[in-house]
Amino acid sequence: MVFRALPSNPAMVRVSGTLALRQCRLRAHLVGLCVAFSGSASQALAEPPAAPSVAPAGGADLDPSNDEVVSPPDPIEGCEARLKEAGVEFVRAELPVKPAHGKLPTCGVEQALVYKRGPLGIRYNAAPLVSCRLALGLARAERILDEEARRVLGQSVVRIEQGGTYNCRKMARFKLVSEHSYANAIDLLSVTLKNGQRVSVLSNFGKTSEEPTRREARFLRAVAHRLYDEGVFSVVLTPFFDSLHRDHFHFDQARYRVDGTRPAT
Repeated sequence: MVFRALPSNPAMVRVSGTLALRQCRLRAHLVGLCVAFSGSASQALAEPPAAPSVAPAGGADLDPSNDEVVSPPDPIEGCEARLKEAGVEFVRAELPVKPAHGKLPTCGVEQALVYKRGPLGIRYNAAPLVSCRLALGLARAERILDEEARRVLGQSVVRIEQGGTYNCRKMARFKLVSEHSYANAIDLLSVTLKNGQRVSVLSNFGKTSEEPTRREARFLRAVAHRLYDEGVFSVVLTPFFDSLHRDHFHFDQARYRVDGTRPAT
């Protein structure tokens, strides 16, 4: 199941076939309104490549039956062993699940850890506190970042600047609990290449109304597309999604999917 909310009208989502009513109900939680597209109207959206039918454990949630479940991510059996096998250095952390209280939603996660270093040895500005599920996605994401940096920019990635993971709160715009409340989301601000060049979302993503002309913009957009299309993360948001993401990419492992990597056309 794939849908996305448009920056110009976040109430509008792409839906099709028997999934239309269920997806409308889900998006109603976000904006209280949804519009089903059919026929030529659906062509107004940029179509991403078909998503894989099955994602590796810890990747995007492709099960449409649990889209409306709002709770911390389920534990993954053998998650730490999978991280070690992937070459991730980490330490266990405690982030107890706390029930909703007052204006605060349910927060915390059963499998929490501090992600020290990934399979390629890329450094972080601050070791992120994440769910084990998100950590599995980060290990895959690092390889894609590095592959695209080498392909487009001719340099490897040596450092990632992240802007935060755990934050007990609801979404800034919508009526859902933020995956940051479960340490199941991370914001990426920039990467630093081996030659010292810093490539940031704010400075290098380019105008969302234009095709990218600079290599740095092509790199950032290629990374975002792959992370969503290859099922690394359930949700990938970029400046195409809204102005709140003008300076960072947002990645999370929600039970629903949102593609915020492409413009409306």
